[in-house]
Amino acid sequence: MGKKNSFWTRWSKPYRLTILEEQSFKERWQISISRFGVALTVGTLMAIVSAGVYALIAWSPLKEMVVPGYASEDSRLRAIQAEIIADSALQQLAIQDEYLQTLGILLRGEAVESMVEAPETNEANGENSLTDWGLTQEDLDLRSRVEKEDRFALQRGQTTGKTLRNIPFAPIEGSISSKFDPALGHFGLDFVAPEGSVIHAVDDGIVVIASYTSDGGYVISIQHPANRISVYKHNKSLLVEAGDRVQAGDPIAILGGTGTHSTGPHSHFEWWVDGQPLDPAQWLPEQQENVSLSE
Repeated sequence: MGKKNSFWTRWSKPYRLTILEEQSFKERWQISISRFGVALTVGTLMAIVSAGVYALIAWSPLKEMVVPGYASEDSRLRAIQAEIIADSALQQLAIQDEYLQTLGILLRGEAVESMVEAPETNEANGENSLTDWGLTQEDLDLRSRVEKEDRFALQRGQTTGKTLRNIPFAPIEGSISSKFDPALGHFGLDFVAPEGSVIHAVDDGIVVIASYTSDGGYVISIQHPANRISVYKHNKSLLVEAGDRVQAGDPIAILGGTGTHSTGPHSHFEWWVDGQPLDPAQWLPEQQENVSLSE
């Protein structure tokens, strides 16, 4: 107990700190302080300095230069953005790779199993429950119209085998409003029919383009055997996607008037063989020979 009191007595014993002039020894300033007070003052000053240094580094750009391996906020944001872009690119590459593989299989004429499951059958009446697929009444009406138009597909194959340039199936039933005229940059035929009419594939093939362009609107391009390509422009909507395999007479689009080069609802049809545009009128099947031509 005595040693403890002796320790506290020494640390709490006051000392006088006096500042004198060097020549006159005149007292200018003095303070009474103990060892404990000195330690407390020094500790407080060190804490204040440490806090100030920490705040200066933590809340200023100095931390990027002082702290090893520290990444700035901009660097982290750029890294996150780069990771998102890389992930999206990998997904797109996977989709593109799958598409190219499917396209190669189809161009070789091999069969591809469909990945779309058929709708469940209603056991009560034996009909497909299309409402389970989230179809609206407009979708059902369109499906009914497509099924009616698809009855013409019974004619598939009846006109094939004439020449490699022959068109086995007419794209649509309607009148021709504009003829083939390469001099004017019109490389196909314009068919006029009621808006909403169904457009059909003219031959078996693989859909290579199914997208929207500013001048042609919704466009479909189909690669056929023997280096033949058919093009369908200004559609209102598309019923197939790139990579789909179609047969002659399959519904592929709905007639419309999209695109800046369209002056009204019609279907622009082009027929390319060996990279050259040909007049489709001379290759259309017999069912289209009697279509009226309007100059």
